[in-house]
Amino acid sequence: MDAKDEIKMRLPIDQLVSQYCQLKRKGKSFVALCPFHNDSKPSLLVSPDKGIAYCFACQSGGDVFSFVQKIEGIDFPAALKLLAEKVGIVLPKEGSREHKPSVSKDEKQRLRECLEAAQKYFAARLDSTPIAKEYVLKRGVTTALQNTFGIGYAPDSFSETYEYLLKEGFSRAEIVAAGLGVQKDLDEQRIYDRFRHRIQFPITDAQGVIIGFGGRTMGESDAKYVNSPESILYNKSSVLFGLFQARDAIRKTHRVVLVEGYFDAVAAHKAGIENVVAVSGTALTEEHVKIIKRYADEVVLCLDQDNAGQLAAGRAFDLLSKAQLRILSVTLPAKDPDELVQRDPELFRTILSSQAVPYVDSVIARLKSLPDRTQPSGKQRIAETLFPLLASLPSSVELRAYLDKAAAEFGVVASEFAQDFRVFANALSVPRVTRVKTALKEAPFSTAELSIGLALLYPVCRPLLTELIPFTESELELVRTGVAAAPADTDALAVILPLPIDPLLRERLQVLCLYCEENFPSWSESLALREARKICMAANRELVVSRQISLISELREARSKGRADEEARLLTQVQQLLKLTQMAAGR
Repeated sequence: MDAKDEIKMRLPIDQLVSQYCQLKRKGKSFVALCPFHNDSKPSLLVSPDKGIAYCFACQSGGDVFSFVQKIEGIDFPAALKLLAEKVGIVLPKEGSREHKPSVSKDEKQRLRECLEAAQKYFAARLDSTPIAKEYVLKRGVTTALQNTFGIGYAPDSFSETYEYLLKEGFSRAEIVAAGLGVQKDLDEQRIYDRFRHRIQFPITDAQGVIIGFGGRTMGESDAKYVNSPESILYNKSSVLFGLFQARDAIRKTHRVVLVEGYFDAVAAHKAGIENVVAVSGTALTEEHVKIIKRYADEVVLCLDQDNAGQLAAGRAFDLLSKAQLRILSVTLPAKDPDELVQRDPELFRTILSSQAVPYVDSVIARLKSLPDRTQPSGKQRIAETLFPLLASLPSSVELRAYLDKAAAEFGVVASEFAQDFRVFANALSVPRVTRVKTALKEAPFSTAELSIGLALLYPVCRPLLTELIPFTESELELVRTGVAAAPADTDALAVILPLPIDPLLRERLQVLCLYCEENFPSWSESLALREARKICMAANRELVVSRQISLISELREARSKGRADEEARLLTQVQQLLKLTQMAAGR
């Protein structure tokens, strides 16, 4: 990678945009008032996954370079220099042919070594700091568990960890890139420790290699937990805490227990439940689900028992059910798994081993306890809670069974309950159709581009691109064939980035993905295929009409100037176009 790629790797788009705009979380992305026009509602979409910030209202934005160029009013070389200074990269001198790959194996190894050195330092500081040692022991974390998970303590200092790592031979750039140091003011040279006065949990990949940390505060910090920033090693949306320690147990049982926090996962091990993982610093994502599906057929939701935990369970159910996983749930007589294990580890084991029930059953049981369940207000709450879950079920047989069960449990007529659900499902579909039509009509992309965008977002649609009439633009045709041939388990960015195309086209494709993700979200595979096929057919028709107009114009000009050879060539192309017209009409 060159300097541009290294800057993108080290400076997440959300971190950059947050220096100019106030970001608000929206799913796995962010929104903000657009700084490029007089915005009255958050129109700027910021996608950390795609590295793009874009406003479709004024069609401004792009990657970190495009964003800085636009907002600072500078050209690309100036933006490159500005961002390089922000992240501590030394650009090669003008005219120099020296080139150093920015994310080489050596650099990744150096960051791993830096994180490993930090873990050893944190572990030693835990042993030598009585207040920290007392805290973890009071939380029930034995010395054996501390060693199993590599738990440590980050000292209550602004620079002790940073200075230690410098003495160990790591550069300031490596310490920052590893997520252990922070340069608060990007114009200031001083580096601060990211983790201060916190119990440190190493976050590892599935092979046990440290890729980041999660730190739990021991003081009065506003942030209860602080996690490593995303880096060339760490992507929080595709990492499950404790997977390395749990994977053997998961493989044996084909079951994974999903908890919310680091202490919950450690406590489960203390109670003898080892097939447990936790998300780290984010909600459950599709990437997490893919990882779980590699190891297990069954997921037990063992989340916090408060309202936030119930909401998280509902979101998890929606994602996991799409992956055809069996989803169970347990109810704990405590606020979270950690609290119950400290109080009664035997009860925790019993609940996990024999009291897990299908998630929808657990929701029905919880709704039965509503004091107003027989009143109109209670019935409305039941419908609002239960119907979205039933709409996520992949099987019509399972759906029918739960409709009948819920009707019996709540004392309503089964046919009336089913009718209410159909009304709910139809109400969902009507706005969806309207939104899709509006998004297609107002899209700042051609229909052919939208067909590529859907194929990137929904891999099941990629083979449909082979039915598109080949593009005349060579690079766009390269994109079409590249996306069509991409494996289904390859995400959009992994398809786009290796393509040998112009950087501006690559950025446009990333914006296209953001547009499709925002406007065509959460489709089932069958729906995605149906809509993508319609768009491909429309794209073929548009391509044929466009070429007809162009050929007719060229043919008239050739005839008027008496160019017989050219006229014959164009007539041949017209015949070929007629065949394409028939092909497009038949698809």
